[in-house]
Amino acid sequence: MRALRFRALGRCLERLNGRFVTGLDLGTTASDMDQIRVETAYVTDTTGSLGAKDDFTADMTAYGVYIGIVTSLRHEGVAALQGISVAVQGLGKVGYALCRYLHAAGARLIVADVVPERVQRALVQFSGAISADPARIHAADCMVFAPCALGGVITPARGILYAPDYVLNAGGIISTACELQGAGPDLIRQKVAGIAGTLGKVYAEAARSDISTLEAADRLAEAILSTGQASQ
Repeated sequence: MRALRFRALGRCLERLNGRFVTGLDLGTTASDMDQIRVETAYVTDTTGSLGAKDDFTADMTAYGVYIGIVTSLRHEGVAALQGISVAVQGLGKVGYALCRYLHAAGARLIVADVVPERVQRALVQFSGAISADPARIHAADCMVFAPCALGGVITPARGILYAPDYVLNAGGIISTACELQGAGPDLIRQKVAGIAGTLGKVYAEAARSDISTLEAADRLAEAILSTGQASQ
């Protein structure tokens, strides 16, 4: 039944004639992408591709989030992650990979997941990590909160620097787009690191125009889209 559903999705994508290309995301596998490939070429992360190997797409998403956290801390005058408490909500492919980057940089991890086995694995692998209730981790005593679960976690709050999610999460789509253009892992990682510059522009625009960082991100994105449309 699962295979048939992804085959049906492939037929829908084929009718869009390239206006939309799909790939791995929450709850899907390379095998699912293989089923889509039976019906259309407008799919990435199939078996044997760079994106599907060793969860590369998820790792690049996590790397982009890590870069965004470092950039945000520097914006707040914090030079390094060493000793900084970071709460990570969700230990799926992206959340767990993010923990690896953060732990390697010396961060103090607070982790949570609805699957207890994932939490135990993290506590064993990342020395010094502590666990929290998944429903309450947003209230943990930390400097950085990284929600890596389903959406709708962040609500309006005062005194918090918000790094817009679609800026930080761009690593995966950057990776996919670059792979489609024939880029290798080193160049892709370099491109994902460019999230730091994008986020810097968001913070600068927010300060200059006295608007929220989300409004600033939307404004910059809309400007890019309008420029692209004008050039067509």
